[in-house]
Amino acid sequence: MGKFKQEYTETANAIVSHAIVMPPVAMEDGQLPPLYYFTNNAAWDTGAQFSFISPRVVEGLGLKPHGKAAYMGIGGDQVSNTYLVHIGLSNGELITEHEVYCGDIDDYDLLLGMDIIVQTDFVITNKDGKTTFQFRTPSEGGVEL
Repeated sequence: MGKFKQEYTETANAIVSHAIVMPPVAMEDGQLPPLYYFTNNAAWDTGAQFSFISPRVVEGLGLKPHGKAAYMGIGGDQVSNTYLVHIGLSNGELITEHEVYCGDIDDYDLLLGMDIIVQTDFVITNKDGKTTFQFRTPSEGGVEL
């Protein structure tokens, strides 16, 4: 089980952490593939049903589309290429062969949507005007992390 905790000095307007995106290559235990995209700019978005990567990540990794899929975005119905990737979360856990969409996700490299969040125990608190974000995988249920 992996846990991750991030504390902000004030109330956060976005939850952002680091992560790694990799092509979906066969991996041996504890070994990173030769090519990966590290980012300190992975946003956690409970309002997004699916996870997205930016065109920068697609180009940086030379990813080939896995398919096309439609989704409802802020601007209405859209169609996007999808890609299979491995995602390394901030707690060291690896989500393998996960299908993500590619889209304009503002200044973020990776947007972690509910398809990833529901695999975790995910907690945000805002005591004394300071945000604390915690998650663990796999989910164990309950409130205490």
